[in-house]
Amino acid sequence: MGGETLAIIVRSDRPESVYPALIIASTAATMGVNVEVFFTFWGLKVLFKGGVEEVEGKFREALGGEPKGVPPLKMLLDMARQAGVKMYVCSTTMQAMGLDESSLEEKYPVVGAATFVHKHVSGGSRILVF
Repeated sequence: MGGETLAIIVRSDRPESVYPALIIASTAATMGVNVEVFFTFWGLKVLFKGGVEEVEGKFREALGGEPKGVPPLKMLLDMARQAGVKMYVCSTTMQAMGLDESSLEEKYPVVGAATFVHKHVSGGSRILVF
């Protein structure tokens, strides 16, 4: 696939946003696409301690039981990272919500929206928003 880049913006903690974003990210990365995911507003919740469990709980509740054929969210995050997906945390959201990096489940780069968008708009990336 060469130098193609896919930028994904996750702005919601709803399962119908988080799961497809991570599935598409890891799939594209395994196909040789450079993938970067920017977590902002409520989408950021999935990267915070306890966030994965909360989103998974919403998914189970919506389905009325355990999801079939979809890996657990923690596994999707691990698969994406192992495939080379780069993940970023929105600095503006962190500040607006009074959060700090110690609340994150793992260490992720914290960048502003302008930095992320400029990089991808000027570089000709395809951008998906979930």
